[in-house]
Amino acid sequence: MLNGLLNPIRGLPSVASLLILSAMASAGIPGLAGFIAEFLVFQGSYAVFPFPTLLAVIGTGLTAVYFVILLNRTCFGKLDNATAYYPPVYWFEKTPALILAVLILWLGIQPVWLVRWTEATTTALVAAVPSSSPEAIALEVKAFSPQDF
Repeated sequence: MLNGLLNPIRGLPSVASLLILSAMASAGIPGLAGFIAEFLVFQGSYAVFPFPTLLAVIGTGLTAVYFVILLNRTCFGKLDNATAYYPPVYWFEKTPALILAVLILWLGIQPVWLVRWTEATTTALVAAVPSSSPEAIALEVKAFSPQDF
C-alpha cells in the first residue's frame, strides 16, 4: 500500500508533489488548466440543461472529495519502515511530469492559449444552430460532417 510519499527522507516528495498538482488540476481548482474547461462547459450547458449541469457540478465536487481522500492516504499517511522502499526517481523520469506541471500552471493562469484553439470550431457550431429557444435547441439533433465547417 502506498503511503507516506511526502516523507522527505524515505519517500518520494517530488512525485507526491506532482501527484497533488495533477489531482488539484483534475478536480478543477481555479488557476489550473482543468478549471477553465469545467467552467466553460458548465456555463454553456446550464442555460439549456440546468438539471444535468447541476448533477455534473455535484459530480465534480464528489471527484474533488475522492481526490482528497486519495492524497491523504498516499501522500500524508504513515510511512511503514518495514515495507517501504521507494527507489530514487531520476531527472529523466521527472522531466515529462515537470513539463506537464508547467503546462498545467501556465494554461491555468493564461487560458486564452487553450481557448483559442477551439474558438473556430465553437463559432461554426454556434452559427450552424438556428436561433430559437433553449428547449428547441436541446431537442434538435443535427449531425455535423467535416464538410459543414
